[in-house]
Amino acid sequence: MISALLVADLLRRDRPTPEQVAVIEADLAPALVVAGAGSGKTETMAGRVVWLLANGLVEPGQVLGLTFTRKAAGELELRVRRRLRALVRAATERGIELPGGAALGLGGADDPLARLERPTISTYNAYAASLVADHALRLGLEPGTRLLAEAARWQLADEIVESWSEDLGLDNAVTTVVEAVLALSGQLDEHLLTTAEAQAGIAGIVEALETTPAPRPRADLTKIAESLRARGRLLDVVEAYRARKRRADAIDFGDQVAFAARLALEVPEVGAAERDRFRVVLLDEYQDTSYAQLTLLRALFGDGHAVTAVGDPHQSIYGWRGASAGGLERFPEDFAAPAPGGGLAPARVLTLATSFRNDHRVLAAANLVAGPLRARSAARGGLVDVPELAAGPLAEEGTVTARMLATMGDEAEAIADFVVAHWRGPGGAGVGPHAAADGAPVSAAVLCRKRRQFEAIHAALTARGLPVEVVGLGGLLDTPEVVDLVALLRAAHDPSRGDALMRLLTGARYRIGAADLHALVAWARQLAGRRTDAPVAPDAVDERSIVDAVDDLPPAGWRDKDGRRLTAVGRARLADLAEVLRAVRRHTYLPLVELVGHAERLLGLDLELLARPGADPARARIHVDAFTQVADDFARAADAPTLGAFLAWLEAADEEEDGLEMPVVEPDPHAVQLMTIHAAKGLEWDAVAVAGLVDGILPADPANKEGYTSNAWLNDLCALPYPLRGDRRDLPVLEYRGAADIKELDRRRTAFRAAAGEHGLAEERRLAYVAITRARHHALLTAHWWGTGSRVRVPSPFLLELVDGGLLGTAGWAPAPEPGTTNPYGEVQPSAPWPGDPLPPERRRALELAAEAVRAAGAQAGSRAAAPDAWAAQADRLLAERSAATARPGPVELPTALSASAVVRLDRDPEAFAAALRRPVPQPPSPQARLGTAFHAWVEGYFGAASLVDVDALPGADDDSLPVTADLERLRESFRATPWADRRPVAVEQEVRTSVDGYVVTSRIDAVFDDVERADVPDGIVVVDWKTGRPPEDPAERAARELQLAVYRLAWSRWKGIPLERVRAAFCYVATGTTVYPQHLLDEEGITALLRSVTGDR
Repeated sequence: MISALLVADLLRRDRPTPEQVAVIEADLAPALVVAGAGSGKTETMAGRVVWLLANGLVEPGQVLGLTFTRKAAGELELRVRRRLRALVRAATERGIELPGGAALGLGGADDPLARLERPTISTYNAYAASLVADHALRLGLEPGTRLLAEAARWQLADEIVESWSEDLGLDNAVTTVVEAVLALSGQLDEHLLTTAEAQAGIAGIVEALETTPAPRPRADLTKIAESLRARGRLLDVVEAYRARKRRADAIDFGDQVAFAARLALEVPEVGAAERDRFRVVLLDEYQDTSYAQLTLLRALFGDGHAVTAVGDPHQSIYGWRGASAGGLERFPEDFAAPAPGGGLAPARVLTLATSFRNDHRVLAAANLVAGPLRARSAARGGLVDVPELAAGPLAEEGTVTARMLATMGDEAEAIADFVVAHWRGPGGAGVGPHAAADGAPVSAAVLCRKRRQFEAIHAALTARGLPVEVVGLGGLLDTPEVVDLVALLRAAHDPSRGDALMRLLTGARYRIGAADLHALVAWARQLAGRRTDAPVAPDAVDERSIVDAVDDLPPAGWRDKDGRRLTAVGRARLADLAEVLRAVRRHTYLPLVELVGHAERLLGLDLELLARPGADPARARIHVDAFTQVADDFARAADAPTLGAFLAWLEAADEEEDGLEMPVVEPDPHAVQLMTIHAAKGLEWDAVAVAGLVDGILPADPANKEGYTSNAWLNDLCALPYPLRGDRRDLPVLEYRGAADIKELDRRRTAFRAAAGEHGLAEERRLAYVAITRARHHALLTAHWWGTGSRVRVPSPFLLELVDGGLLGTAGWAPAPEPGTTNPYGEVQPSAPWPGDPLPPERRRALELAAEAVRAAGAQAGSRAAAPDAWAAQADRLLAERSAATARPGPVELPTALSASAVVRLDRDPEAFAAALRRPVPQPPSPQARLGTAFHAWVEGYFGAASLVDVDALPGADDDSLPVTADLERLRESFRATPWADRRPVAVEQEVRTSVDGYVVTSRIDAVFDDVERADVPDGIVVVDWKTGRPPEDPAERAARELQLAVYRLAWSRWKGIPLERVRAAFCYVATGTTVYPQHLLDEEGITALLRSVTGDR
């Protein structure tokens, strides 16, 4: 076997430390690795995979790695693959035989790993989802079960709550009830409980509380019992929500893990198959796993399997979303291995306790803050010891300073001073003493506990001229370009959404001032007043809104009774906006993705994003591209992907998904990052400022006269009681049974509240530890006496501990305010110009200079227009323009969605089809198409069916059969004479979408009948397309029409799951009474080949 040190030498990388070697070369047995912040955890995990494969202990396909984010999974997979490729080549060059060389492909290929089966590296949820997909039928689920995102969950639960007829005994808002239903449902999944089990447990707690001897009821304990009974009633709604999901063949993320855990517990074959498939399992960030995830993993791989879990209990900061830090401490017991002498032995515990990130002073501060966490762990007497982190051999002294400022504004200024003093961008860019210095860039970040801290800090940083990247201020729907895009779609779709219109009116593009807004409102009122004398009261939809006022601007010279009028500039901008809104409405028939792209271009966002200074095009467009992907995902998953449905879904997403998840990107090296501490986990910078170290921010819940206390689950409508949770061993305990009297029960409740408060404080302490350990060399910890409230803040206990421990001084701290002092913030009246300039002063000046240069160049060119050389230059430009116009254009990418008639047009004339894509123009009116539309509408009514259709898919709109002299009445008579008039259709005007070679083809099928003429074909079907003309005589035209019928036939076959050979297709040429059955319709392979032939994709 080759050693981990030799592998590092072959890869020309730093040799691993003895701690890391112990992890890399550990036996194939369960092991827990307690890896502190900055200890090289990811590098060590990658090193272990490479070492195992290089020595042939396992094959690549036998390795499973799980982590929490797609980004982390991708990084680990890429790192392993690169290491393997470099190792194979280095061993070949040096003539070293790798024991696992045969499995790694040594012996000939230019790229020996090109065909190598890769390790499976995934997220925990994705792995659970794959188990459910593979074994869905074992649980009675359909394999194609639909996954509900958070917004879709909210919409479904909201429907159930709104229609709930029983009395829940609650006076809460509907949104609060919906939130509680979803929270309780998610916790049932996390803790693998049924609603019946939870209701029984709650009833038992209530009974114990109410049977405690008491001379008279205690109001606070009565409230707890009432809250528990309310949760018991809410669980009936939860059960209805879960039943609705089952009927809709839908699951959510919580279901994925819960169902996977059920499979692992109830179906032994699943665990046996996974253990046989994966001989080695690596579990990253194990401290953040939930009870359901722990149960799943223990059931699959808990019988002495080679599982290596890596984590740090001091970095468990996601308890609010189900993570259980105690799970890591119980790993040695949960994954015990058979001992040589019989029985079970706890899994081995290894440590990585050397930080290669932090300097000495930074590490000392982090260790001091984490001290109480180590003490709590030692007091529990578990098998896992968490040592203090030691600095690496290259660590320098570093700096940690603290500032206590008078106000939040002063705190923001101090943070900006710190960043200016340290940050240096690539190429030496900076604004402080490092600006002109040579050397490597110096990264910097500001970390906050809460988003509301961002505004003042961002203003202070940008005022210093610093480039700032705000991460996590909001979700995707909160980014300015997406806000504008959604506002345009809303205002165009719903005239009552004046709020969306106001975003556009006052935004960067239109910048309508106060006077013009007042005039516009006056005009809207005047429009509404025109209806006040109507004899019948108007419906709500008849009311005129400010959106209507923009659509129907007043005539030039209009004034209202108070003299208000629109300025010329304001009226021009409003007219432009009105045309943009109308353009969006004219194109609502487009697929969602195309409509979003069209709206983006109408607003000019595409050009504006590309013009962003200092940002490459990909990074500049990342939010708009992510939003377009959201629209595409919705269109694929929704039953009715209309604009209205999409906007309603976005409203729910804004509420329930924090505005949708932002795209994952690496921090911008050209900017200072401003983000929450939660978002900073896994990242590091040279200099870090941690803001808001005051009681009530970090920690989030301030102390009261009793200390740090919490009611936890006692009165929280959204909380599952701790005694019912799977991780109850790690949570504070309320001894609600067996109290001698009500006073004893109240003393127990008081003790529980104190323990729950300490439990919450420990989570905040872990958050402070994570924040400090993000700094490599310099850390600034700041606090303030005055926030926006009327009470003076007090320093965070974590900050005071560092002062008391001698690691921080208080020199230069602002003195505490005297009693009776008022908040100076109350004396400040914030002001801002309106309409605001969207450009900072420096860019505004640069743009004005550029514009002036363009105007000057144009004027100079005009003054030389009479010169002979000017005439020649103008002629050259005109000739070049003509050449460009007549040149053969480049290839055009097909849209992902095509109609069946578009496929026909593509086959008939690819060049014309491409030209239409490059520059869409309206089609000339066709009398034959109008006749076809009218006839199709009549046939639909004749068969007793009616449906709404898109403009692009109007029945009969593609009827280009040869015209005959027949009016609509004659067509009706001819149709009644056909055999189809006496038959009952299976479907009429049915829209069906199907995928062909990656393209979504939409077919609007005129009619479908049972195939009574083929008695020998069971369940035969005939797809019929009505044509109002006569059959074409040209073979090429006939083939083109038959292609459309072939697409219809394939679509119906796919949609209904009927074998293609059982589906026939026919044209009924109504005017002549002729039905034509083409004999050689293309199948899927034929249609695919045709698409590839015309697109050049061979």
